[in-house]
This record gives sequence, structure tokens and C-alpha cells, in this order.
Amino acid sequence: MKPYPLIIGITLCVLTICSCDSKRDNGQKEAEELLKEARGMLTSDQFTQARLLIDSLRTAYPRAFDARREAIDLMNELEIKEAQHGIAVNERTIADVQKRVSDLKSNFILEKDPRYQTIGFYKDIQQPASSLHRTCLYAEVDETGQLFLVSVLTGKQLKHEIIKVDTGTEEGVESDKCFSFVTDKSNGYEEQATFKKRHDNGVLDFIIENASKSIRVTCIAPNGRHSYNLSKTDVQSIIRCNELESAMQQEEQLKHANDSLRMKVKFFLKKQEKDRAGTQPAKEKILKEEPTKPL
Repeated sequence: MKPYPLIIGITLCVLTICSCDSKRDNGQKEAEELLKEARGMLTSDQFTQARLLIDSLRTAYPRAFDARREAIDLMNELEIKEAQHGIAVNERTIADVQKRVSDLKSNFILEKDPRYQTIGFYKDIQQPASSLHRTCLYAEVDETGQLFLVSVLTGKQLKHEIIKVDTGTEEGVESDKCFSFVTDKSNGYEEQATFKKRHDNGVLDFIIENASKSIRVTCIAPNGRHSYNLSKTDVQSIIRCNELESAMQQEEQLKHANDSLRMKVKFFLKKQEKDRAGTQPAKEKILKEEPTKPL
């Protein structure tokens, strides 16, 4: 009798027994291997890879209840550790940004009258108030980090609500209508149209992108228009204001991100406490648990 049929028969038996063992333990051993690998990745702050392994465990071995219980705890730990890691990274960045904001503010003065202003404005120190009572376009940044473009027109009564900037060769851009208008007759006729950066329709970006060129500003009103060339001093002042606004906005965004991450840590710590206290039947809870996504 040839040995081959016997070997084949034994092999089939072994495979059948292994298959039965796998069904009996519901893939517990394989799931535990994935958990072990996921823990290693979590230890080395490989959060995305660890998350993918835990999710794949839940999908591939839905009946490996012991492993899935451990996976729930590990996922809570992952969420907490990932958020804490993000907070630490953001804190270091915030420190750098705050130094940049402080350095930039040294080139500005804060104008604020507490009698009627709750929010002051940072104005370029190279643009004293007296120089702004002339036909010009300048920028200022309020204490919340919002940039405004102010179009000043003196000697002409246009009541302009729109400005256009171009270089002669470039088509240029035209703003939307301004949201505020002020008339001042203390030093002769003077009118101001103020544009929030977010509503300037690209005027600020056009000025920055074409800073090396000669830029023409046109004040547009229903009854006429007036054009003039933007001075290089005003262009550089606008650029500095934009840098300050960007840095202040970045600082606020990072702080907001950290607030959200702290809330996330608090949520998962509470969830972790409930899970460990067994507030839900273990089997029912595991069956309802779905692969998670980052908040």
C-alpha cells in the first residue's frame, strides 16, 4: 500500500480538527494576536495602525467575546492616549505661535477707548493716526484676530461702498459692498468704507500677491468713482496686519482644538469607568459595539 493516501488522510484529519478548534474558540487565539499587535502599536503612539487592527478584529471575529471585551478597553485607552498626545503637541505649537504673536504685536499699537469700545484695534506703528486722514487704504486687526480693510477718501463726496484693486496689466478684483460707512467733517470731508477680510472678495489677497507691482485703488459709488495708487508703505502695512491676523487666528484655532481634545478625554474616561463597572451585560454590549471612527 502506498503511503500517499494515508498521509493525505492524516492531513485532512488534522485540518478538520484545527478547523473545529477554531470554530469552538470563535477565533479567540487569532483575535488575541491582533490585540497583542495593537497594544504594541499603541505603546509606540501608532494610533492609526492600532485603530485599524482593533476594527479588523471586530469585523473578522465577531464571536470572540473575550477578545472583543479587551478590544473595547483598548479602544478607550487608545482614544484617551491619542487625545492626550494631540494636546501635548498642540501645547508646544501654541507656545511657538504665542511668541510669534508677541513679536508681531511689538510693531503695533493697541487703540482702545474703554468709554465706548469693548474691543480695541491693533494698528501698525508705522501708520500713525494722523497719516490716515488722507485718501488711502489701510488695515487694522481687532483684539479677537479679525482683520479689516479701511478705505479712506477725502475731499470728495462719493459715499463709496465698493473698492477695486488692479495693476493695470492685471484685471484685478472688486469687493462686495462694505458693511459700515462713516463720514467725518472735522478736517474737511472724509468718508470711510470698512471691509471685513472674509467679505472683501479677495482684495487683500490680490494686494499681497502683487505687492511688488504698482497697485491702483478705485473707490466706486453709484454717482462716480475715484482712483489713486496705493503707496508701498501702505502695502507693507497691510502685509504686516495680515501676518498678525494669521498668527492670532492660528493661536485661537489651536486653543479650540485643545478644548475639544480635553472634552474627548473626559468623555472616554467616563466611558471607561462605565465599561469597567459593567453597567451593561457584557455579551449584549459587545454585540452592539461597532468599529469606531475618530471623533
